[in-house]
Amino acid sequence: MKYDEIVKKIISGEKIFNIPLRVCYYARVSTDSDVQLNSLDNQLNYYENYIKSKSNWTYVDGYVDEGISGVRVEKREAFKKMIRDAKRGLFDLIITKEVSRWGRDLEDSIHYVRELKSVNVGVYFENQNLNTFDPNCDLILNIMFNLAEEESRKLSSRIKFGHMESIKKGHVLGSSNIIGYRKDNCKLVIVQNEAEFIRKVFELYATGKYGFSKLSKYLGSIGYYNKNGNLYDKETLKRIISNPKYKGFYRGHTYETIDYRTKKRKKIIDSEQIIYKSEDGRIPTIVSEELWNRTNEILNKRMKMYIDNHNYIGSLKYPFSSKIICNEHKVCFERSHGRKGKNRPTWSCKRYLQYRLDACKSPIIAELDLYNIFLFIMNKIICKKKDIINELYRIYENIDYKTQFLKKLESIKKDISSIEAKKNLALDLVLSGNLQKEELIVQFANLKNELNKLEIQRDNILKQEINQNKNIKKLKQQIEEEINNSILEDFIRKFVKKINVFKIDNNRHNLKLDIYLEVHKDIRKDNLPYLLNQKYISVEKLRKDREKNIFIYNVYLQ
Repeated sequence: MKYDEIVKKIISGEKIFNIPLRVCYYARVSTDSDVQLNSLDNQLNYYENYIKSKSNWTYVDGYVDEGISGVRVEKREAFKKMIRDAKRGLFDLIITKEVSRWGRDLEDSIHYVRELKSVNVGVYFENQNLNTFDPNCDLILNIMFNLAEEESRKLSSRIKFGHMESIKKGHVLGSSNIIGYRKDNCKLVIVQNEAEFIRKVFELYATGKYGFSKLSKYLGSIGYYNKNGNLYDKETLKRIISNPKYKGFYRGHTYETIDYRTKKRKKIIDSEQIIYKSEDGRIPTIVSEELWNRTNEILNKRMKMYIDNHNYIGSLKYPFSSKIICNEHKVCFERSHGRKGKNRPTWSCKRYLQYRLDACKSPIIAELDLYNIFLFIMNKIICKKKDIINELYRIYENIDYKTQFLKKLESIKKDISSIEAKKNLALDLVLSGNLQKEELIVQFANLKNELNKLEIQRDNILKQEINQNKNIKKLKQQIEEEINNSILEDFIRKFVKKINVFKIDNNRHNLKLDIYLEVHKDIRKDNLPYLLNQKYISVEKLRKDREKNIFIYNVYLQ
């Protein structure tokens, strides 16, 4: 039956049940609890029997969304499929329990009722006894949809209020997916094997020797993998290190829902979060405050360095990211990891990486070659590097470790003598009758503990003196390598503007690099404004053709 014919019958007083229609149902529950799902099963049986009991109706299978909010349609897959099927002409009428089951967003609810009308499909709201074939129901429906949306808004406000009250009481909220703990009745309980992993992460990062990539690989080498059997990624390790719960601190109000309809959330800045030391045992400590603070000091320092160097944005993960340009296609080179376990990365045109030689025949450049070229450039331009290295040599050579160790030992020796004097004084007091033997035993036990601690400190200092004498030689050997590596990466990040890559005579192994640096006049030699026609022969052979690249490069200072 055509839509206008149905409308005429309804206007004339005909009941919707007496009109021959193909009818489906729509059901939704907003939680996946057993009670709600039970309710859903009952709804499905009810509506199937209800539709089939009407002699003029033809039953069409229904559409069900389980555990889905009714505020927005985006995640209601069954609802969206129902709208698509309506447009295909598979049914004439949708029956649903009530307005709030249809949706709690005024705009969406009205939009889809109108969209269904445009394809000759009506909706019957059973509890309100309203159907959209009736022109008189539009105003009532709009009011009902408005009330449903208002109820959703109030519910959101109540949830927010309850959330903040729980935070004030120190209840641990959020998911239970926190490594090292399990949640039990709004408290955290330590999971010992996971806590060992957390301690290892903090201890290693606190040494300052590990970035996240190196840390992840090392953790894997000693048997620590995530729940999927993969290496831990950078973001997970960063979240672990920055989470104050591990030092026994409560943290709440980290996110806030800014739109109850879209459920869109924003992260609350650290200064506005609720963070305080847990005194009631709800959040047991896995690492000490001192270790947590030291680790986060390193993390924050490194993050600041990334921001200062403008390299913590988007894809600028490596020193050469977004700086190497393929002259042929005017797109950036991208980094490829070397063979597994070889750690020999290369840089290639983005088009080559996507489509190989069919798209681009520009050179493949070993990262090691780039570092070697820029080490030479840096040494030419930054004239104070050798002075820095020599100064560090001088500092290490002039440190009088022997005197420092002797001062510490002398201090400990005085403390030990003081304890012996206190023991003698206590004996004198007993002999004179001014101190009971029981009190003497307690005092001697305390003094013995202090003495043991001092003797352990003394032994540790003696060991340090032996180790320091061994390590000083090793430290001196590592200075130049450390300085070269750290300064070189900073130099590339800060001063290299772009590197244009050309082929010479259309040969992929004969390269020309035009290197543009933005270098302040105070850190370059006055007699060396640029370098021209510098030659460098690769120390790496390409994986496939085994040929070495030959570089001719020019450096332009801007």
